[in-house]
Amino acid sequence: MLSVLLAAATAAAPPAPPPARPRPHVLRDAAFAAGASAAVALGKPDIRRALLHDARFGNVIDNFTDPIGRVRTGTRRDTDPFWVNGIAHPLSFAAEALYLKRRGYGNGAAFLFTQAHSVIWEFAVEGCAFEPSGKDLLTDAAGAAAAIWVVHPLTRRWFGPQAPVEVAVFPGAGGRVSLTVTARF
Repeated sequence: MLSVLLAAATAAAPPAPPPARPRPHVLRDAAFAAGASAAVALGKPDIRRALLHDARFGNVIDNFTDPIGRVRTGTRRDTDPFWVNGIAHPLSFAAEALYLKRRGYGNGAAFLFTQAHSVIWEFAVEGCAFEPSGKDLLTDAAGAAAAIWVVHPLTRRWFGPQAPVEVAVFPGAGGRVSLTVTARF
């Protein structure tokens, strides 16, 4: 009799609610993005030199008053090598998008955040020294979009809880590290 009552009680119990998604902290994430941008600005010699010698607040005003004309000029001026425009820009904004997704942002909010960061960087930070580059704006958007709508769903499927792939890193003797990958099919 007791076992029948316990079985009935557990069968009637509502299912456990899904785990809550972490709440985004926009100001903290904006500060993190600003710190990363400052590191890039100070770490890249051409940007650092341009910011220290050619920066003018009037350039920022011009960028926002005539955005299309300034982006056209900046795109023609942008002679960065392929590894900068084709690899570094999309990868950095893909990493930022994945970071934001892990912090609880939805797809639209993560994409909007990355694009606001991209526009502020191109129009205000780099833009105080030279015109914004359409190549950079486009590759930033492509990297963020690929991360949000392709990479993030795949990594959740393959590396999330109950996933078929498990990755573990173990410290070894003498500073060695061993990487173990377990796949269940």
